[in-house]
Amino acid sequence: MTENRGPLWTRPAAAKPERLTRETVVAAAVALADREGLEAVSVRRLATELSARPMSLYTFFERKDDLVDLMIDHVLGEMLVPELPVGDWRAALRAVLHRQIAVGRQHLWVMGVFGTRAPIGPNAARHAEQSHQAIAGLQLGAERSIKLLRAVDTYLWGYVTLNGQELVARQRDGLSEQEWQASTEAYFAELTAGGDLLNLAAAGRSALLRGTVEEWTADFDEGLNWLLDGFERTLDES
Repeated sequence: MTENRGPLWTRPAAAKPERLTRETVVAAAVALADREGLEAVSVRRLATELSARPMSLYTFFERKDDLVDLMIDHVLGEMLVPELPVGDWRAALRAVLHRQIAVGRQHLWVMGVFGTRAPIGPNAARHAEQSHQAIAGLQLGAERSIKLLRAVDTYLWGYVTLNGQELVARQRDGLSEQEWQASTEAYFAELTAGGDLLNLAAAGRSALLRGTVEEWTADFDEGLNWLLDGFERTLDES
């Protein structure tokens, strides 16, 4: 290290360490989970990432479960749509769902924990508000609005959980999307070559293995349309 020479008053002042805030701690935890998975997040590891003392982090949360809740709420903030489509409740709702999918793909760890938590933080509340805003024009009343959104969420999280599992598997194997497609296509062809899986062979690779991002999105939208078409037929019963 180069020694500072000259009188104290002529030397540059040492840089002060950045003051930690809850936001910087949570953002660092999210970034670590994105890189290495949620299991890599610990108070000690996070303190190392932030060049801080482990005990100093406990001013922001009491235990790791609290930290995970904060991380989920952070991600839910990213899932807010900047501007909802106006005048078309289905387009508005689809925008909310597509945003969740896009952000979920950036934070694969959240797909594995979201359904096991009770997200009720401030961003969770804003996200719920936005979902209700998307369908407000239907004037369904509180009970039916909640039931519709819960049905849609159940469909969404089933989709992203399956999608996320495949993405995690692909990352674990160190394969690009093109390499994953090629290797699994070869596996499917070999699996069905014996002739004892006739229905699976007829249905094709997608019956067992997921497709490209574009295929996934198209499949999601088609299933969502089926769900919403069925719901729309009940509107006259209101």
